[in-house]
Amino acid sequence: METNQAAQTLSYEGYTLRWEDTFDGTTLNREDWNVELHEPGWVNNELQSYVDSPENIYLEDGKLVLKPVETRSADGTVSYTSGRVNTQNKHDFKYGIFEARAKVPAGQGFLPAFWMMPTNENLYGQWPRCGEIDIMEVLGNDTTRSYGTLHYGNPHSQSQAGCTLTEGSFSDEYHTFAVEWEPGRISWYVDGRMIHTENDWYSATEGQGEITYPAPFDQPFYIILNLAVGGNWPGNPDETTDIANAAFYIDYVRVYQKDHYDEDVHKPEKTVILREPDASGNYIVNGDFAAAESLTDSEGWTFLTTLGGEAAASVGGGTLRIDTANAGTVDYSVQLVQPDLPMQKGGEYQVSFEAWADAPRTLKVGVSAPDRGYKRYLEDTAVQLGTEPAAYTYAFTMTDDDDPNGRLEFNLGAAGSTAGVTLRNVRVVKTGQTDLDNPAKTVLADGNYVYNGSFQEGEGRLGFWSRWALPGSKVSVTNEDNVRRLEIKAGALTSPLNPVIVYQKDLALTAGSYALSFDAEGPAGREILVRAAGQTLQATLDGCETAYDYKLTLGEQSGNDIAFVIQAPGTYYIDNVRLEEDSLIKNGSFNAGFAGYELYAYTPSDVDYVVDSLNEPNAADITIRNTGDAAWKIQLKQNGVELEEGQWYRLSFKAKSNLDRKLMFAIQRDGSADDDWTPYSGEEIVTLGADYQTYAVTFQMNWPTDEQAVLSISMGAVANEPITQLHRICIDDIQLEKIDAPANGTH
Repeated sequence: METNQAAQTLSYEGYTLRWEDTFDGTTLNREDWNVELHEPGWVNNELQSYVDSPENIYLEDGKLVLKPVETRSADGTVSYTSGRVNTQNKHDFKYGIFEARAKVPAGQGFLPAFWMMPTNENLYGQWPRCGEIDIMEVLGNDTTRSYGTLHYGNPHSQSQAGCTLTEGSFSDEYHTFAVEWEPGRISWYVDGRMIHTENDWYSATEGQGEITYPAPFDQPFYIILNLAVGGNWPGNPDETTDIANAAFYIDYVRVYQKDHYDEDVHKPEKTVILREPDASGNYIVNGDFAAAESLTDSEGWTFLTTLGGEAAASVGGGTLRIDTANAGTVDYSVQLVQPDLPMQKGGEYQVSFEAWADAPRTLKVGVSAPDRGYKRYLEDTAVQLGTEPAAYTYAFTMTDDDDPNGRLEFNLGAAGSTAGVTLRNVRVVKTGQTDLDNPAKTVLADGNYVYNGSFQEGEGRLGFWSRWALPGSKVSVTNEDNVRRLEIKAGALTSPLNPVIVYQKDLALTAGSYALSFDAEGPAGREILVRAAGQTLQATLDGCETAYDYKLTLGEQSGNDIAFVIQAPGTYYIDNVRLEEDSLIKNGSFNAGFAGYELYAYTPSDVDYVVDSLNEPNAADITIRNTGDAAWKIQLKQNGVELEEGQWYRLSFKAKSNLDRKLMFAIQRDGSADDDWTPYSGEEIVTLGADYQTYAVTFQMNWPTDEQAVLSISMGAVANEPITQLHRICIDDIQLEKIDAPANGTH
């Protein structure tokens, strides 16, 4: 067996067997397992339907069998069914050894998996923020290699390794696959031998803070077993695939745990080494094209074609020439890149080059992050080329953490022209350095002006908060069963003259109307004083956890701080502190950027987004390269929308697209924990055109009051219409208003 780890075997010392299923019965034990049902294409463009059928899920000779079934209709259409089971809310575990003995099917298009997902996917947010532990995945077209993978972060990051058998295959005989998950370290094993270990991960949302390590892998997860057919990774079955004799066999699943785990762990400090530029300050290797290159390896320049792109590139005479026969379907169908660009946080960079074309045309230039979901450090920028050499210069500031593997990209695909392009004198130089470690506060991406209001970020989960207390008092954050609350133990000397104060300064507040809310608990009859934006408020406690809400009107001279003041001894708890714009939809004008919104993209590299204040009146400007195969794969979302039972509402917004296409929108239940996404407003589908139009829906909230509804504007493959042509959608003036019931009672 070949792995990337020195020989190390799995030890069960200190562990106790907590649960197992040896599948010795006649049918799957539904007290232990849920059977999942999903339509084809639900994820990853997979072909199978997951069904609850004895043909697809059954026990045989002490084994669980997940079997694919192929059906051919009279018109020749081929469809597939398969099985997927999980232990969610039946057997959920936080830390331990998770092990299965299994045999996988061989054949093009199969992807069996033994993996884990968090029980409450909403604790840290939707995938990938919530985390995913893939213990075993084996591609059916190469059953000698098994993969173990960790998914996390936003943008999506992963840690993956595999092992290759030197004899036999994972489809010829049974092998054991295991992961040992401890606070701050996860290790993968095949047949008891370590193949990979990882201790460096994070959970964060762009525009918000990073959750305290070891999140997201510090919460209960459940076990999943499934057999996928087709899809993005394994590819689809072909004429060599033997469906009839294929099956995923699981001999047993076992979970071992220790009696105690020490969760006081710290994220490893990572040293990022950034290489130096050449003597002229240029970070580009062979930017003057003086050296001949093959353009096919990862050293220096690399030339790539995909998705219909047909082109050739060559270096000579101090230039690089690109000749295109077919521009393909996306901008990166024809692509020249240079990886390994060192990008320093706060660095101010300048990209420059000379270029011309055989006929007027465009190309795109950008700097991306391959290790960070291909997010853009320099946004893709269209360059108008003429037939004479011209110089082009673009500047950007690196706002992310240090990255030794930035990538300069020239994209020539889907540009409406195949005219040849010549480049010379390509340079990336650093022109300055800005201190970004202590930036001024802004409104957060979820619309909150208070940082770390849920007490899950920073050292001791007290990031951004300051505190003052005499000895004898203590301020900390609880962490019992993943419940985090600010805990204030006020000592005997606590009084109006010697209070305990927890505060946060310099909030980015301006004049206007705000809503302040928080949860608090403490001795009945006592109070917490709240000083917010120059006003003093009083929260009288009743001995139970209670929600408190206040309306604030801020003038031009109001203060920009918030403080919680305790003036009497006792134990107090505070949580979910929010100070936000007082409206049903926050930042509907986009005047505060994307504050209050999340732009979700299943494939981050397919989407770029900015708030355009040059060409639009502060509108959301979303560039889409590929919609994917489902509407939900690209969404503009806002969480925490409050809808009252029985109330009528009108939801409206303006939108346009430079490509006629459909868009779907709704206000719906947050189904991230249980997959129930009930559309309270109905799912409205509209067709966008080149000019702004106002789209609206009137509806009554016919469900119980929901304070955590989700606004979702879906821009993926709406109405099952995928789009691979590059296009741009603009959205503005989102409003949700309470209205009287229409005369006819309908919308």
